[in-house]
Amino acid sequence: MGSLFLQQVLNGLIIGSLYSLVAIGLTMIFGVMKIANFAQGDYCMVGAYVALFITAWFPGWMGWVGSLLAAAAVVGLLGIVTERLIFRPLLTRWTDIDIIMVSIGLFILLENLAQLLFGATPRMMPDPFGSSTVSIGPVSTSVLRIFCFAFSILTIAALQIFLNRSRMGVAIRATSQNRFAAQLMGIDINLVYLLTFALGTALAGIGGVLYGTLFAVYPLMGGMPTLKAFVVTILGGMGSIRGAIFGAFILGVAETLGGNYIAMEYKDAIGFSIIILVLLIRPTGLFGEKEGA
Repeated sequence: MGSLFLQQVLNGLIIGSLYSLVAIGLTMIFGVMKIANFAQGDYCMVGAYVALFITAWFPGWMGWVGSLLAAAAVVGLLGIVTERLIFRPLLTRWTDIDIIMVSIGLFILLENLAQLLFGATPRMMPDPFGSSTVSIGPVSTSVLRIFCFAFSILTIAALQIFLNRSRMGVAIRATSQNRFAAQLMGIDINLVYLLTFALGTALAGIGGVLYGTLFAVYPLMGGMPTLKAFVVTILGGMGSIRGAIFGAFILGVAETLGGNYIAMEYKDAIGFSIIILVLLIRPTGLFGEKEGA
């Protein structure tokens, strides 16, 4: 019984690490630009398809690692294009409903384009490690899952170093805290917006590759990551990267434990139940700042 519990916790941490990449990107974009990007999950889908074609040309684990970098680059570039052409003109609007409706429209557009180009049939990416498994004490898992978890953690760590140690990272954090004060200090707000959106979507692209490798790649795969990213963002606190990280791991573990000990068909409802409980106790989320603080 104890080994089964630890096995489910490990699986939850691995799934949570994938959620965290998508949620951090969503949190960064919202924290800096105040955009609730409902198309975030479809950037995952685009990244997964990029990886699908890269791994077809370059099989093996080297090709798979290369596909992660290629997906980040392609999706980051797509993020730059959509930020410049779609979201930037809407930032001067008085209400947020325009941005919300446009992001939902982009979500639908990307899904339908993917169905038109690639068809609706799910595709599987080959396991670059040949279905090898590894034992960690009383639990075991595939080498692929361990590598996905490790790559997610390294990506998050690299992002934290960039945000805390680089000049542009400090500029992003300053803009998130007070965009008007940052502008008065000489920070190029438009460049910060562009880079933030590129980083946020690139993270989603990497998350999409990992998600698609563990499960499947298909045009509608972005819907669930988008939903989970919003769950995690609200759970951790809107605009809090630390909250997105912890919220993602909490959700991943809760879903796997609930699916195993309660019922698999109810595992998605567990996340919403956790949000309701957290918001009843702390309306700003686990790491969100209280108004006036």
